[in-house]
Amino acid sequence: MAIDSHSFLLHTPITLNLHETEIVLSDFIYNVHDIVDISTHSAIEVWYNSKKHIVCLEIIDSQSLPQVSILEIVLQSGTKHHIALIKSKKIIHTIRFTGYARNVQIAGDFNSWNPKGFDFIYKDGAWQYSLEIEPGNYSYQLIIDGAWQNDPNNNEVLENGYGGYNSLLRVPFSKGNDIFIETQKVLTDNIIIHIDGTITNYVVLWQNILINDIYTFHHLEKLLITIPQEAHSYARSFIRVYCFNNDTVSNDITIPLHYGNVVCSPQELTRDDKESQVIYFALIDRFYNGNSKNNKPIKDPAIHPKQNFHGGDICGITKKIKEGYFSKLGINTIWISPVVKNPDKACEKHGVKSAGYHGYWPIDSEKIDPRFGTSEELNELVQTAHSHNINIILDYVANHVHQDNPIIVNHPDWCTPLYLPDGSKNIGRWEEYRFTTWFEEFLPTLDYDKPEVVETMTNIAVEWIKKFDLDGFRHDATKHISTTFWRTLTKKLKQEIVFPKQKRLYQIGETFGGREMLKTYINSGIHDGQFSFNLYYETRSAFLYQDVHFEKLATCLMQELLHFGYHHLMGNISGNHDMPRFISYAGEDLWMNQNAEHEGWNRHITVKNPIGYKKLSMLLAFNCTIPGIPVIYYGDEIGMPGGGDPDNRRPMKFVGLSDHEQKTLHKTQLLVNMRTHYMPLMYGTFRFIKVEKQILIYKRKYFEEFSYVVFNKTNSKQTICFDDFDCNVSILHSMLGNTCSVNKTKITIDLESMSYDIVFSHEHIIETVKLSSDYYIA
Repeated sequence: MAIDSHSFLLHTPITLNLHETEIVLSDFIYNVHDIVDISTHSAIEVWYNSKKHIVCLEIIDSQSLPQVSILEIVLQSGTKHHIALIKSKKIIHTIRFTGYARNVQIAGDFNSWNPKGFDFIYKDGAWQYSLEIEPGNYSYQLIIDGAWQNDPNNNEVLENGYGGYNSLLRVPFSKGNDIFIETQKVLTDNIIIHIDGTITNYVVLWQNILINDIYTFHHLEKLLITIPQEAHSYARSFIRVYCFNNDTVSNDITIPLHYGNVVCSPQELTRDDKESQVIYFALIDRFYNGNSKNNKPIKDPAIHPKQNFHGGDICGITKKIKEGYFSKLGINTIWISPVVKNPDKACEKHGVKSAGYHGYWPIDSEKIDPRFGTSEELNELVQTAHSHNINIILDYVANHVHQDNPIIVNHPDWCTPLYLPDGSKNIGRWEEYRFTTWFEEFLPTLDYDKPEVVETMTNIAVEWIKKFDLDGFRHDATKHISTTFWRTLTKKLKQEIVFPKQKRLYQIGETFGGREMLKTYINSGIHDGQFSFNLYYETRSAFLYQDVHFEKLATCLMQELLHFGYHHLMGNISGNHDMPRFISYAGEDLWMNQNAEHEGWNRHITVKNPIGYKKLSMLLAFNCTIPGIPVIYYGDEIGMPGGGDPDNRRPMKFVGLSDHEQKTLHKTQLLVNMRTHYMPLMYGTFRFIKVEKQILIYKRKYFEEFSYVVFNKTNSKQTICFDDFDCNVSILHSMLGNTCSVNKTKITIDLESMSYDIVFSHEHIIETVKLSSDYYIA
């Protein structure tokens, strides 16, 4: 079983389209010129463009195509690469509008809110459009004779994240022959997988190679997988498992190996294990002032203090690492805002003057802003972080530069046109002119149709990683930049850093849009993940409002898992610098029907109702216990309030915490440390146990360890009962000291109102977590 030195990176599975799927081979194969053969299932015809190194897969017999198949790529050396192909779950779903109109279009999550090409036809007494769409819930609006509006024939709505609502489209999940698989036992060089449901076949991969040494028993209720001998030569490798029948595919399983042995303890994980990350976003200027000598706010009376530099710097983050703030919080990855040079003068945005304290207006994309620090200080930050087992990922701005940036000053033709053919300005045209629109008139958008622009900006990005030994990027405005740029950058990172150093960099993008769009930016050759704003909006709604049924959140989460896999690397956010703080709504001093930016400018928003802290802790508990990467926006660990930008960017608070803030910090420390010290939450299976309007329960399991995560958003203490026929212990252990009992398959837990708990099959994790999270107050 030969693998090459590039195969320590996993090939992401490919979800096929209904008819044709185009694959860029350089996403998976480092040297595409070495390819000598490509083959797959007989139900798929393969068209290979050897000049562009693109493969087109055309489904010619959908009926005989299995739910999971393999694309085999053979190299000149004889090495084989296997990529899992997942059959599309899309169905044809018809939308009807029965009102009077001359023209009707539709826009929503499923088409990136761009109605172009989505024109209804009038047929059988109604306007109709047939969507190719996967099951789940989707936001949408109709464009009736040019006017955007909710569907008047549909009373169901979803919160749009900005205080309003869109129409809700429900596409039902098929009620087929469901399958659920889970890791059951480790037997020396073998792994047992338990199967709940009827399967007809399976696919098991070690790294990017199909494993054939599989034994089935108990009428296909179990798989016995033999770990390949080659795995003993690799510090980290993975086994991935898919089971399927004619109707459906199971959840996927990922099992990490350490020199051929199953990783059973978090102590065997390292900073390179992306799946174990918990990310903390520190907005440098607002986090901590570690060196007052570099304090240089812009002297302009027209700039409000909220919009000027506050003095936070790189040294401040380093000091907090040394003091143990991040370690006691359980954080193992810090995302820092852009460090590049920003203007020394005010810029006007929407009639308000502001400094570039946030770092997103690069006047020099290669130099550190002296108000943030120096090259030596950034090196010290990274080295200090690494010595504390913490990664540093840098926010990189590639979409635009400031108008005074030498890149544009020296090459004025390197930006997209500010004016459109009709004479209007191309500013804020987010969907219609997605790749060319400008954010502001002083921020030219770079034209990535020009190869020289791609070459320049990717080289700058690579140099940041090489010079400072950074661990990855958070990428700004991802969807506004072509995939050509992202592919070029990732290929260079692999060539110059990843492969030579055998280092797994992490890249995550900021993309507002539907899951179909997000998927175009997630694969082996682009990014590891994107921030999951779709899930955040549903999470926010579920924990803010008691009358919102948990079913909406459960459906949204299932859509995430079906789209991105059960072991995806999407970012599950607590909030960010572009949105009002969650606790401002939860604490009932800000309401969705208010203009959050206006409110933040005109009054001091606080936490009026302490119940907001409980709601925030529930949201954080949810993010820390579901698949994906938890991302904590600075201040959310204590419940720091704020309205819209810039009020949501207040200086971080380390001293003088209230009792509620201290308790919230303690809970957050427990949650994050539990996440990073418990294998089921990083690599375990996920399964809903109970979904009611105000009660939510799910289970995470990794081999013989498991836990139940329970939420109660009612107004009273509840004795919650549920059944789990796979519960094989007589005692469960509550993280928060609640009473719980087991009677055969029936489990009972007492839970206070507006609260959560995690109950474990083994007691040792509780003591481990409490020792790690002795909370820190400066």
